[in-house]
Amino acid sequence: MMKMRISFVVMLSLALLSGVCSPSATADPGQQEASAKLKRKARAAAEEAAAASEEAEEEQEYIRISKNEKRLAEALQTSVVTMSDSERFPGATVDLIGAIHLGEPGYYEELNSLFRSYDVLLYEAVMPEEAVKLGLRPGGGNARPGARDVEIEVESDEDEEAWSDAKVGLTAISVLQLGMKDALGLEFQLSGVNYQAGNFVHADMTAEEFESSMRRRGESFAQMFMQEMGKSITQSQDQNPLAMNLDLMISALAPDRMYRVRRIAAVQLAKAGEGEAFAGPDGTSTIITERNIKALKVLERELDGGKKHIGIFYGAGHLADMEKRMTDEFGFQRSNEVWLTAWQLRTNQTAAASSDK
Repeated sequence: MMKMRISFVVMLSLALLSGVCSPSATADPGQQEASAKLKRKARAAAEEAAAASEEAEEEQEYIRISKNEKRLAEALQTSVVTMSDSERFPGATVDLIGAIHLGEPGYYEELNSLFRSYDVLLYEAVMPEEAVKLGLRPGGGNARPGARDVEIEVESDEDEEAWSDAKVGLTAISVLQLGMKDALGLEFQLSGVNYQAGNFVHADMTAEEFESSMRRRGESFAQMFMQEMGKSITQSQDQNPLAMNLDLMISALAPDRMYRVRRIAAVQLAKAGEGEAFAGPDGTSTIITERNIKALKVLERELDGGKKHIGIFYGAGHLADMEKRMTDEFGFQRSNEVWLTAWQLRTNQTAAASSDK
């Protein structure tokens, strides 16, 4: 709809400017002045529409739902965006690899294969400072021989379990996604990704840095949760609640119910815009902005150290801000984009039947 409005404004403006709607040559001075004003307005409208069109084209997707030739949802995909051509770091390429924290086993196999191709792979994980110093990795692994033999003091078995599942994870938001795993027939990222690979480099805030930043900004997880809930409620106002509930009920009873539920979840995930919900009045946040700043400091260190082929594996919601910072601060430019399938949204039989109709 936005593009249709822009196209209409541009066409009308061009028509006015080209004289299609201009008055006759015998018009009096008053009419000529009115015509001149109209043309100036039309020119301004055309320029504004062109700027809006450019801005819309610049908005990049990092997670999308691909569709088949019948325009039916087929797969949930994440992007791999290649950044290159930096004068400051000649010859270096950096891939921004979007992640969603649930995926099919094949998705993580493809990612693991891709990760092996990099000089270093920078990854997200908000972990306790002590864990980072000891070289521990998400998923219970370690970065160096003997690290697993070092004991870390915890107050109780419950604290140890929480430390393993949440803090040596991605963010607290990721823990919530564990509840969706079985219903969607998917695997959690911590289980699917091989964080023990030798080229993996931690590029995130420590838990202490994260908590300190949130206190300084006056942020809290409760506040972020309420912001996300508010956004979800606002988005749902455009939808018929009865239709949504009916869709869920039908999906739960259908033979291909797992894929139907995936399609419902994929739509919400693609719309979520993970970073936007957590932004403060200035448009920034700890969970996105501050963590991205930390990640890019690690990137700068690796580039200064001579690494030429680097991957950054971060949640898809981080990548819009990260790409902008890489362009503005490092001089990199987007040079390529490929898409990886995280979720299949139809069975092979359903997909075949849809294409035959």
